[in-house]
Amino acid sequence: MKIETVDSFMLSLPYRTSGGFHYIAGRPSNALAMLLVRIRTTDGLTGWGEAFGHAGAVATKSMIDSLVAPLLVGEDARDIGTLMESVRRKIHLFGLSGPAVYAISGIDIALWDLRGKREGKSVSDLLGKRRHELPVYASFLRCSSDEALEKTCSSALGEGYGTVKLHEITLERIRLARRSLGEPTALAVDTNCPWSVEQSKEVLAAVRDLNLRWIEEPVWPPDDYAGLARLRGAGTPISAGENTASVDDFERLLAAKAVDVLQPSVCKVGGITEMLKILTMADKYGVEAIPHCGYMGSGYLANLHIVASLQPEIPVERLYIELEESPFPTMPVAANGHTVVPAGPGLGCDPDMRIVEKWQAT
Repeated sequence: MKIETVDSFMLSLPYRTSGGFHYIAGRPSNALAMLLVRIRTTDGLTGWGEAFGHAGAVATKSMIDSLVAPLLVGEDARDIGTLMESVRRKIHLFGLSGPAVYAISGIDIALWDLRGKREGKSVSDLLGKRRHELPVYASFLRCSSDEALEKTCSSALGEGYGTVKLHEITLERIRLARRSLGEPTALAVDTNCPWSVEQSKEVLAAVRDLNLRWIEEPVWPPDDYAGLARLRGAGTPISAGENTASVDDFERLLAAKAVDVLQPSVCKVGGITEMLKILTMADKYGVEAIPHCGYMGSGYLANLHIVASLQPEIPVERLYIELEESPFPTMPVAANGHTVVPAGPGLGCDPDMRIVEKWQAT
């Protein structure tokens, strides 16, 4: 089962929200960048993956097309761990984070999709599936106005979500969301690293009465693990991991006792293979793991299968946007705050090439 071709597809997908302009990576955005990876093998199988991502996807695509893909053609697709380690060693000169690892992530997910299809099993079955349905939390984009935030909260409640995550950084907005959602709704806040440790302490003191599920990445820089550790015990759980790139970095984060909730991201850490190592490490340290997932393609599917294999039950992150047209028309949607895990072989859903070609970025 040799790898015959490796292709990448950069899509720009228009989306709708509940009102107002929204932001991705600090920039106003009305289209989601999705980078898909396709691997075809000599026995006629096709596997799909997704690599990070968003405004930086062009750099990752270049890394896949010019550097990683040529290393894979002719290689055996079955021994995923050995193959990915070989690629990592060959491209380490370009860093063990950023586009190089994002590229490996998309390749690794596609290889797991291939493995499941070859064995006639879903990825979650390969991982030891524990459940067929999962709770989902609505992950809002940062809103441009109070009115947009209120509308988005109302919409999520109407659709049955029991947990919401904001991407807001002002106390006024966080309090507005808590009032709009009501106390029964679990509320988390992802701040994307805006504050110093001392500023973060002030914010944590100010939101202590809001009963937040967690506050995510409050400190700049994101690898200030000692600083994050100083914030724990202030009444609100601390989470991080979205911007941690390697198993070794996660070991340092956990050893520093920096977080209450660990949030590795399958499209940023090296794919499913590395995620499994990181989740095992979190369990060793006794830290709750709730993977980050800002994706709506094969990365989202991979995350579903991973979370379905975990114990205890945890919620899956889903971007709270509506794509004008999803490349994965058969992907399960969230209903009443839950979703099912695809049962078909591999990831269980392949993209529709007609839609992929329609929305390819030029």
